[in-house]
Amino acid sequence: MSKRILLFIMIIFFTFSSNAQEINQFIESFDDTAIIPSDEAPLAAAPIMAKKWNQFKTKYFTLNFGLAFILDHNITSQDDNNIQQVGEVGPGTEFRGERFMLSGNLLFFKRPWRYMISANFNGLDNPPGDKSFSFIDWNFEIPFGKKGGWLTIGKQKEGVGHEYVAPGTQLMFMERGSGVPMFVRQRNIGIRYSNSIMQQRATFTVGIFNNYWETDKSFSENGTQFVFRATGLPQYESDRDLLHLAFGYRHSGASDGKLSYKAKPEVNTAPSYINTGSFDANVSNTIMLELIKVHGPVSLIGEYVNNFVSSSTVGTPSFNYWQVGGSWFITGENRKYNKNNGNLGKLVPNKVFTFKKGRGPGAFELGARYTHSDLNSAAIMGGMFGRFTAAASWYPNASFRFSINYGHGTLNKDDLKGKANFWQFRAQFEL
Repeated sequence: MSKRILLFIMIIFFTFSSNAQEINQFIESFDDTAIIPSDEAPLAAAPIMAKKWNQFKTKYFTLNFGLAFILDHNITSQDDNNIQQVGEVGPGTEFRGERFMLSGNLLFFKRPWRYMISANFNGLDNPPGDKSFSFIDWNFEIPFGKKGGWLTIGKQKEGVGHEYVAPGTQLMFMERGSGVPMFVRQRNIGIRYSNSIMQQRATFTVGIFNNYWETDKSFSENGTQFVFRATGLPQYESDRDLLHLAFGYRHSGASDGKLSYKAKPEVNTAPSYINTGSFDANVSNTIMLELIKVHGPVSLIGEYVNNFVSSSTVGTPSFNYWQVGGSWFITGENRKYNKNNGNLGKLVPNKVFTFKKGRGPGAFELGARYTHSDLNSAAIMGGMFGRFTAAASWYPNASFRFSINYGHGTLNKDDLKGKANFWQFRAQFEL
């Protein structure tokens, strides 16, 4: 705990120091940044801010170094029914991210291959004896000409579900909606082809995955996933005026003849609120629909996910998730739109925060959404959870973000209706 508090105090101190000259020098040192373009880093990688000291180039390869640190503190208050349903949930503090990223180009190919390696350092949170590092990404992207798309091989995002395609540090809210992690694996091992077409007004990706290397199962026992996603911009004037529509599909074989689904209440330190448990199943098929409308500083998002399971013992359960919400940058900014992957991405403030005369306040964002997850179907009674979230974020510059989320959740499970309130706080730095 002392290490967590120390890092948190350091972040706050450097950002809010009462010495105006020191804070100007510190923040302005992160103001000479630019986003590394897509031909300099893997397209599926999180954006890396380019500086003189985090780029290395030779005639054989380029290397870009990025990192992200995220410190969260969560407080939950529950009624008696909710405590009976999931147990008492105490306050939690954790380092959600201590991530290091290496990416770049391999220049000894005629069309340079791109590579991505990222790992999370778990030493500040893990008990003694646990692994200090866990690898998140390791992959190559092989381009096929100027308009031929690219093939991604290795451990990577599956490429479906906007909230998993988009960088997690750049979402409107601190946590992904409760249903997204239930139906999409955060990272998987496989091969995926992607391309943008129609003068980058549309994208598509298709892939096959099986992470048996990371399990004790064989390839066939582990279950294989097939994914497809297509996005389109039926209306696009600029990143500040667009309409995004997308369709996704995911087919997953059962692992050892069983499937299971569970979700936390959009609080990572809380236990799962809804849970099917492991049940006999053959395959699942998941349909995903997305809508995003951006108009100036206002962004609206809608998403619907339906998961159909084939099972000989529990019928044919159909689980679903949906969300509606949006955000407003009261300082006028908007997120960049990634035309290669079809997602909202990096936010760069119009004017970074310093105490110098004529400089700006950074960027301020307000957001609200409602999410609903239903794991009650056929013979499965995994529970139903809905949550309203209000959010506020401050971006002093392109590297720092401070967020507060308030959530009110309702859990229908075990013939009880339980309610809980969630207060979530985040300090974030990324490069």
